[in-house]
Amino acid sequence: MKPDKLRNLLQEMDTRVARMQRERTDHFTANLSGIRTDVQRLLSKVDSIRTSDISALELTLSAIPINDTDRSSLRNLLLGMKFGLNRLGPEDVLEAVPGQKPAAFQFGFDGERVVVVDQPLRTRERDRDIAAAALEAAIEKGVYVGEQLAQSNCSPRLREAFKSLQDKLEARSNIIQVGMYNQTCGRVLRGDVEELSPTLFELLRSHVELVFAAASQFEDWRVFRENAVDIDRDSVAALSQSTLALVRGLKAQPDTDPDVAAALDTVVGWTQDKAADKRDVLALTGTLQNLWSLAAKSALAKEVASEGRKLVAKAIIATLLAATTAGALAAFGKVPGAEWIETTVAYFKSATESPAAAPDNNR
Repeated sequence: MKPDKLRNLLQEMDTRVARMQRERTDHFTANLSGIRTDVQRLLSKVDSIRTSDISALELTLSAIPINDTDRSSLRNLLLGMKFGLNRLGPEDVLEAVPGQKPAAFQFGFDGERVVVVDQPLRTRERDRDIAAAALEAAIEKGVYVGEQLAQSNCSPRLREAFKSLQDKLEARSNIIQVGMYNQTCGRVLRGDVEELSPTLFELLRSHVELVFAAASQFEDWRVFRENAVDIDRDSVAALSQSTLALVRGLKAQPDTDPDVAAALDTVVGWTQDKAADKRDVLALTGTLQNLWSLAAKSALAKEVASEGRKLVAKAIIATLLAATTAGALAAFGKVPGAEWIETTVAYFKSATESPAAAPDNNR
């Protein structure tokens, strides 16, 4: 690893530990201060850092109680440093790659074919009845809204937006998709406001509000909404272009269901809307992370359902590597919790360029 890259990783760690230090008031603040001292010491000797230096940082961090998100983030930075020092093996990468998270889309295997999978609706036990009732109310009103739109002279785009939302509501298989399609309805509605009667506009507006209220009863939508962060438009554009290349590559793979490419096409479309916001960006980055997670874990796993599945995973990895540009990789680095993508890409690129080092956990 070039010294500049190692320096960037250390500086990022210093920044994150400093933030954690500011947020704490307990006696562990002193421990965090000690970590910053160690990091700054390493910054002064970037050209001579050894694996033992990184291991010492890991050991110190392991003794401090921090939340899972921060721990995962710091661990990914340390893994990146280890990789740069040529000390990262397939087991390390496998451990670093997180499982799939609630997102606009998740993926799985159906036999030896990659497909889009449902995400069961989750809510807290005490909220279950309220959430179910709110969802049913939104579905019921959606039927009425569809009938009113069918009798109106509204634009086909508006009619289709609300139909797509109703389909997602009735499917009851992904609350994040419900929220995202509802967001699209709100945008289309604002664009068509001049063409609608006040009565119809108010009906549609109140329905959008009702659906958001229903979605908020479910844990996955609340977490998704809270985790959304803004990144610059150039980074979003880099991710979008990279994803479009990925879509083209996946369409040529017979072992990947067409719905997978269609899912990626959908999340790219959301980011390309002029009114796109941080939720649209998270829908894209979260979906991409889930595909990386499935492919990387399946390619590196010691035990898989079949060798055919592992080969399919490796083919997807190759397509992901070809589509992931330097700009897209830099953009992932700006998304909290997505830092592992960079280390994973670096590992598989190295394995591809050095056949002798290719991952094989069946030995």
